[in-house]
Amino acid sequence: MQRVTNQMLNNTLNYNLNKHQVAMDKSQDRLGTGKNVRVPRDNPISTTNQMIYRSRITEIEQYLSNIDESKSRLSEVDITLQSALRIFHRIRVLAVQGAHGIYTSFERKEAVATEINQMLEEMVSIANTRGATGRSIFGGHQTGSQEIPDPFVPIYQTLTAGNQGDAMTGVEYRGNAGNIMREVANGEFIDVGIPGNRVFWATNQILTSNLDSGQYASETNQVIRIDGTEINISAGDNLDIIIDKINYAGLSVKASKGGRNNMILETTSPHQIWLEDAGSGRVLKDLGLVNTDFPNPPNNIAPTVIVGGMSVFEMMIQLRDDLVRGDQELIGGRDLGLIDMGLENILKNIASIGARQNRAEELAKRTEFAKGNVLELLSKTEGIDVAEEMMNFKWLESVHQYALAVGAKTIKPTLMDFLR
Repeated sequence: MQRVTNQMLNNTLNYNLNKHQVAMDKSQDRLGTGKNVRVPRDNPISTTNQMIYRSRITEIEQYLSNIDESKSRLSEVDITLQSALRIFHRIRVLAVQGAHGIYTSFERKEAVATEINQMLEEMVSIANTRGATGRSIFGGHQTGSQEIPDPFVPIYQTLTAGNQGDAMTGVEYRGNAGNIMREVANGEFIDVGIPGNRVFWATNQILTSNLDSGQYASETNQVIRIDGTEINISAGDNLDIIIDKINYAGLSVKASKGGRNNMILETTSPHQIWLEDAGSGRVLKDLGLVNTDFPNPPNNIAPTVIVGGMSVFEMMIQLRDDLVRGDQELIGGRDLGLIDMGLENILKNIASIGARQNRAEELAKRTEFAKGNVLELLSKTEGIDVAEEMMNFKWLESVHQYALAVGAKTIKPTLMDFLR
């Protein structure tokens, strides 16, 4: 028979009481925090899943922030392009009226010229619009500098025709062709802007080199960039191979060879071609397309290149000059055609922005659903069943009270009880 002493009874009682208190402490902690894991050793697998879910929630919240910013930027671009569209409509009205010869000499030479000059100023202001962050929304990655704060720089000249005084005779784009991308999902990006060399261009551009390149062959491996896309040129590549590489690069630019073995580049959608020799390369310079003295874009086309096509600003300037001269034939034919082409390009870009806005809206809905799904998984992993936990705590509390009551009976006898 095992001998049971008072010390053994006391130790057993203390052990049970401590065990109950530890269990009650854990249950109380779960009820107080709403979480079923206090330290990783409680449930390593659940802890790992919780870390994964919380990291995913943080990632999703950043994507939601990026989507909201993208929607705001796209709205800025859309509103600005709508302003440009209204100017185009007014310009077209003036062109139609001028083509019908309804203006008097004074209206044609002074009043109309004054109105178009003001719309030119407004169009340049629209092109130089800055967003909420202070960056030009049509400047690509160009943020502006002290010398050149805006991507579009107007050129003025004194014009005596129509008593115009200092009037705009040209506009140069000093921004770049970079896109402003935002990551809106894992591996998914959305372009939140349009470079100015695309949106404010009226016609396709054609660059025709005057250099005979029939005997040309690249001396080394080089890289050229057209509209920001890199094309690798291998040592020994001749004009025909370079033309093929450009045409298979997936660009909105097609290359061809002229009758004098010269390079011809033509856009397939209205924009100003962006040309650049990467690093120390000379391919585009040697083909007579890039200015060797000023090789960096923009406005780095060689002076011998024949440039075809025009921007919306040049189109408006040409219309103004034709209206001042009263050339109804050119106004009703060439100028109206150019206005319609520029208008179509503006509408195309507005449609593109609208499509991106719709995509951003759908992305926001999809991302919100993903966040809710992860939150549900996190809740199931780390959350507790409150009703069940309350019942468990009450049960532990009852057991603890019973243990205390039993212990009180067990350790109640004293030495005096044994001496009686």
